[in-house]
Amino acid sequence: MGQAPDVVRLALPAPTLLVLESPEWAATGVAMRVHGRSGRRPPCPGCGCSSVSRHGHYERLLTDVPWLGSGVKLHLKVRRFRCENAKCPRRTFAEQMPGVAAPWGRATLRLSQLMRRVGYAAGGRGGSRLLGDFGVVKSDDTILRRVTAPSGLDHTDERVRVLGVDDWAWRKQQHYGTILMDLERRRVIDLLPVRSAGSFYKWLLNHPGVEVITRDRSKLYADGAPFGAPRAVQVTDRYHLLTNLSRAVENDVRRLELQASLDLSKGLRPSPPSRESRRLRCRQARYERYLAVLELTRRGETQLEIAAKLGLAANTVATWQHAGEFPERRIRCDRRRDQVEAAGGEVTAGSTQPVATHFAPPRVAALLAKAPRQLKAAQRGYLWTFFRLCPLGRQLRRLILGFRALLRWRRAIHLAKWIDTASAAVFPSIAQYARTLRHDIRAVELAITTPWSNGPIEGQINRLKAIKRQMYGRAGFELLKARVLPFEPFQAA
Repeated sequence: MGQAPDVVRLALPAPTLLVLESPEWAATGVAMRVHGRSGRRPPCPGCGCSSVSRHGHYERLLTDVPWLGSGVKLHLKVRRFRCENAKCPRRTFAEQMPGVAAPWGRATLRLSQLMRRVGYAAGGRGGSRLLGDFGVVKSDDTILRRVTAPSGLDHTDERVRVLGVDDWAWRKQQHYGTILMDLERRRVIDLLPVRSAGSFYKWLLNHPGVEVITRDRSKLYADGAPFGAPRAVQVTDRYHLLTNLSRAVENDVRRLELQASLDLSKGLRPSPPSRESRRLRCRQARYERYLAVLELTRRGETQLEIAAKLGLAANTVATWQHAGEFPERRIRCDRRRDQVEAAGGEVTAGSTQPVATHFAPPRVAALLAKAPRQLKAAQRGYLWTFFRLCPLGRQLRRLILGFRALLRWRRAIHLAKWIDTASAAVFPSIAQYARTLRHDIRAVELAITTPWSNGPIEGQINRLKAIKRQMYGRAGFELLKARVLPFEPFQAA
């Protein structure tokens, strides 16, 4: 056929390096016969000698990116040369096409880049289906090989000054790994398959220059950091400080509620109406069976034996064994009472409304931590009812608001005083929480006064979970690491 239009020549991977001989259109796609532009003969890659002679040629078949919705095959004619140096161990060699394809590659460099990017975002099977719709027929294994292949970029000169470290779950409460992030550049820099002080210590030794380490309150990273980076300061993450505080508050709310319910059932406080009394008696009996299940489990009896002795279902025994605490039953909402509480008014003495004796600990903990001006009318009514049942809740609220004020207003100088007050309080979980803060007080003070936190790394952990679930647990660690780390295209040869 005649000379190809400029648009076809410009569609080649490297128009300055390739010469189009003839394009051919067929039902299976587009076939383009090309060869390299004749120029000076390349030197021998074995010895560097420039004295070479023409030896022949061969044809490479390369798959290229689709063109106008059709697949493209490049029939590339490659010249071969013979080295004239008798001492050279490499007698013959073929000319390379940098920017066109990698040595021994069956796809052009730009198609490999496309497969790498699609596989990075959609995975193997999803990427294979997506590329197939555009005329590129590649298997999922081929795409995943592109994703896990090294990019060729060198990052040895990059230094990490502010490092964020946290764990991620292979399987929750069983197997964990470690994720590391450069907080200044806001990019994940490495992924470790295990969570241990030793692995973190070895990583720090191989990456000197870390000045600040932000971490959660786990002892593993706190113990590994001084050996790997002795000059780095450690900063406890504010998010984990508040999360651990909230859990401690929930535990103390459960204790306050349980004690108030027991006082009501023993007559130490005014008795509620008969319906509430029956509920408390049932709860007490269920609680005693729960304690019996724990005692028999401690003695080593099986679930079936415990179920037979106590007259319970085997699945109930299993649920109680793994609950970690007494599982409360959800109480049906009383809309009329909620309307009274939302209005902020007291229940009158002659009212027949039942006295609330059960509150959701997570909801109470969240409301106790809110500033008074942020509470809505219904929330204030809910808290007022809780304080009526548990007067000590007001003291618990003052402790929580005091700690949140330290974080908000950067008042690290008052931290030691708050720890002393909380340690002496009548709330066991809050007191234990305060004692753990004392053991790591320097890192907590830096969490209050410095801007660094693990917030960005928490977002990356959510992204990691989405990628892990997208792969349905079938992929290995190397593929997961390749998709979690920032995308890097192949470096052109």
